[in-house]
Amino acid sequence: EDFRGITDWQEAAAAAEAAGSPLAGLPRGIRVRNTARKSAKAAPDQDDTSDHALPLPSKREIGMLCMFLVASLILLGHFMYRRTGSDTTMPQSGCKQCQQKWWDDFWQWRFESVGMDPEKVQKAPEGMEWEWSVEANHTDWFGVSAEFVDSVVSTYADPSLGPLLHVGCGDSPLPELLYRAGFRASEHIDIAPQVVSTMQQRYPQTEWPGMSFEVRDFLAPADIGGGPPPPLHRFAAVVDKAGLWDWLQDEAMEHLPKLLTSVREALLAGPTKGVYIIVTKQTPVQLSETLAKARAQFLVETSQPLGKTGIAWSYVLEPL
Repeated sequence: EDFRGITDWQEAAAAAEAAGSPLAGLPRGIRVRNTARKSAKAAPDQDDTSDHALPLPSKREIGMLCMFLVASLILLGHFMYRRTGSDTTMPQSGCKQCQQKWWDDFWQWRFESVGMDPEKVQKAPEGMEWEWSVEANHTDWFGVSAEFVDSVVSTYADPSLGPLLHVGCGDSPLPELLYRAGFRASEHIDIAPQVVSTMQQRYPQTEWPGMSFEVRDFLAPADIGGGPPPPLHRFAAVVDKAGLWDWLQDEAMEHLPKLLTSVREALLAGPTKGVYIIVTKQTPVQLSETLAKARAQFLVETSQPLGKTGIAWSYVLEPL
């Protein structure tokens, strides 16, 4: 049938579709879609989609995923623990040797034993067994103070840059040895009042000008009188001989970042930096592992064994 007589193309399209011939009689350029034919073609596509659906994971894959999630949780917990442990606060309850009472007991025992017959001296309190001479009137940890000053401190610390800070001085011979080696401006701090009083009497400032002793907790907050003696960033060297570094190794290693922060605040900053000089029982390998665990921003400038026993090592650390 000819639909050209229908002037309205929409009517022509409807008539053509009803007659089963959608092409005839339509205006040029216009075609009518056959929705039935399209639906018929769409059906196979839907079937193909269902045929290619993603398979469910196997039991093995589920198990591996669970193991991965557990491992991730463990690593996250470890990371959070390390962040908490490296807090800059210093809870004194976690470190006996960081407490004043521990040292009060130690120095009471130590001063009572000086000059006594070695066979009559009471056994050292638990945890206080170290190397010294009972007959001497000073406590020379490891017995290497003279060698330490001559071969390490005098070589790597410059007294012309500023004073020297000695943390945990005790009744060590170091103050006098340092003074005679040219470190005339030196400050020595300790947590125990009785040992500071002893050293003040032993080295009066009238006879040893520039040498001072003070009761001070190097790890305590500054607002309660702790930390480095103010003002900050003025010391050419911080000396720690068998002191805080070793105590924290034994009892509260997680608080080493606090110690290193206090050291950094004490040392000279700028183009000419101060140095942190320690004497410890740690070997070079052990020291490297400790610095890595503490995420310490210090460079080991030199290492040197001290004495003949193989116990003591000296290190010079420079802040980065």
